[in-house]
Amino acid sequence: MNQNIYKKDDKLIIEIPLLADRWNPYSDSVVGTMPNIIGVIEQVKNSTEPEMGFAYRIDMSYKGKDDQWTNFFFKWFDDQISFEKLCKDLGIDIVYS
Repeated sequence: MNQNIYKKDDKLIIEIPLLADRWNPYSDSVVGTMPNIIGVIEQVKNSTEPEMGFAYRIDMSYKGKDDQWTNFFFKWFDDQISFEKLCKDLGIDIVYS
C-alpha cells in the first residue's frame, strides 16, 4: 500500500491516499480509480459490541464482483455513532458485516 509515515514534532503522521487505481490484471492496465479506504463495522460472535475501524478496499471489479476489504489497519475503540459520524465527515463509505 502506498503510504507515508513520519514523525512531526511529538506526533506520528500516517498519510494514506484516499483514492487508488482500479487495475485489470487481464489487460495489465489501469481502468479507473476507486476509494482506497472503507470503514468497517463488524459484529463479533458472542459480543454485543461490534469491532470498528478502517480497512483498505480490494478491487474485484475485474471479476465483476463487489469490492472486498482487508483486515483493519486502524481500529476504532470509541462508540459506533462517533465512528459513523467520522466516516461521514471524511467521505468514507461504511460496510456492515
